[in-house]
Amino acid sequence: MRKLIGLYVLFALLLSFSFISYAEDTTEAENPASYNSNQITHPEWFIKIIDWSYFAPARVAMLSSVKIENTASIPYKDIKIRLLFSSSSGPAVGQTIATTQGVLPVTVPPKSTDTYLKGGITMGAGRQGYRVSDIQVISATPIVD
Repeated sequence: MRKLIGLYVLFALLLSFSFISYAEDTTEAENPASYNSNQITHPEWFIKIIDWSYFAPARVAMLSSVKIENTASIPYKDIKIRLLFSSSSGPAVGQTIATTQGVLPVTVPPKSTDTYLKGGITMGAGRQGYRVSDIQVISATPIVD
């Protein structure tokens, strides 16, 4: 009988420990401190490039009219991006054929969507047969007090 009671007590302890562990595992929405720390350590999760314009005059890749959304509650500056180029002709149509990286010298306010670089920025070499198929945000500098 004592062994049975001991097993019940052990089971109750294990069950209560598992509930405590589950309660400590909260999501970002339930834990604002974690959410804020992610905004600083992972700005690429909060910055989205919604739309862009690209052209290649005289073998130079120009990026302009970049529409950026910042879903974070803090501003960011110097957004580092990667452009993926695909071919618009030849046997490699639609395939990624080149990449380049650069920094967008802009400051993006918190909880905002706006268009930047209306005058354009050089993003390496280009060809008229290249098309920007995607822009990926790599990092950004958070502006914190």
